[in-house]
Amino acid sequence: MKRVVLCGLIGIIFIIQSAYVEAEGKDKVGATTAVFLGIAQGAGPAGMGGAFVASVDDVNACWWNPAGLIRLKSREILYVNTKWLVDDVDGHFIAYAQPTIAYKEKKRVMAGSVILSNVSGIDGRDGQGISIGDLKTDNRAFIFSTALGLTPATAIGVSLKAISQDLGGSKGETMAFDLGWLFSPKDNLSFGMNLQNIGPKLKTEDVSNDLPLNLKLGFCFKPTMLGDNVKAAIDVDVPRDNEVGVHSGVEYWANDAVAIRVGFERVSSNRCGYSVGMGFRSSGEGILKSINTQIDYAMLSYTSFDPTHRISMITRF
Repeated sequence: MKRVVLCGLIGIIFIIQSAYVEAEGKDKVGATTAVFLGIAQGAGPAGMGGAFVASVDDVNACWWNPAGLIRLKSREILYVNTKWLVDDVDGHFIAYAQPTIAYKEKKRVMAGSVILSNVSGIDGRDGQGISIGDLKTDNRAFIFSTALGLTPATAIGVSLKAISQDLGGSKGETMAFDLGWLFSPKDNLSFGMNLQNIGPKLKTEDVSNDLPLNLKLGFCFKPTMLGDNVKAAIDVDVPRDNEVGVHSGVEYWANDAVAIRVGFERVSSNRCGYSVGMGFRSSGEGILKSINTQIDYAMLSYTSFDPTHRISMITRF
């Protein structure tokens, strides 16, 4: 009964928050700052069209859903490089996660990650609209994440973020956090949620803007008739500063060594498209036998934009 009540309360909170964020989004398109926080991380999730909130099963959970860290079985290190929409936007994501034992022998996973993003070639202008040359922005977020297993089927997670932004010399700092939830009533069925970037406004000089608050809801299903190597997922994004987005994708692992991924996402009315991706896993030899390396690649093709490419590497040990 307690579990039913808890799930019911969580569902009510989701519905209220979803309605609130969607209502704000209609009036605040483009009104937030630190937009680099909203750039999805990881080539594996990107290949699935960004449908990863409930299907997350690796260190990518640091960005997608901190509760998903509970699925890690070993230590993992992740590096992601992203070229986003135009060549002048360059992003890096580095993460490390390690399972531990928490209070009353419940499983707990702790992780640290950092987001580095810079944009060059911005046409800078002063208050009178006079050009002052090209500007560059530098963005950083240092993140501590933790996940705790409440029951064999339920986990929660939190990510605490220290955010800094330098917009051509105008600097600002703030704190924020993500709140994640993962529920797996069966081995082949999962539901997930991540409420991202909860925190105060970020102020640069005399201007204060909201962070890109976003509610992510996800569903993942593994068809039992196809074995354990296939999964299909659907995510819904309800951002503060844009339209509701929908993501869907499928992943298939052949012999647990090669993955093929396809996906489709509609982020907004002028940004939708498909994605394709591949993944490769290999283990070391001899004393390095316990080290497993996974390399993922994804290409995203959007209407009105040139294709973008992502590559990431996960090392497990």
